Amino acid sequence: MTVKYERVGDYDIPTLRLSNQNEYQMGFFGRRYKDYLKENHKIIYYNLLTKQQLFQQIKLVEDEANDLYESLIKSLKAKEKIDEKLKANDPIRWVQMMNNIQNRTKEIVLTEVIYL
Repeated sequence: MTVKYERVGDYDIPTLRLSNQNEYQMGFFGRRYKDYLKENHKIIYYNLLTKQQLFQQIKLVEDEANDLYESLIKSLKAKEKIDEKLKANDPIRWVQMMNNIQNRTKEIVLTEVIYL
């Protein structure tokens, strides 16, 4: 293994680079989790980053969060009887109720999965 050095002033400093990580297009929950780690758990964030496991961990948490989000949306829609009939008869009321459910569900997922 050859080490490359960069001259800075009077010192030769090794040039360290991470290999390319498998980045992917993060969604809402992935970005929130990454920001939360970076701001509140810097040691964990940088350990995962230097071990090249950051994006893998973010993907795992994001998949879990999305699964919980979808299941909560379905169960709350069924519980509050929001269906296509309501959508056809009173679309404004349907949008209000769906926005309410989505906002509540996001808060639940953020609290239970992302901000641990």
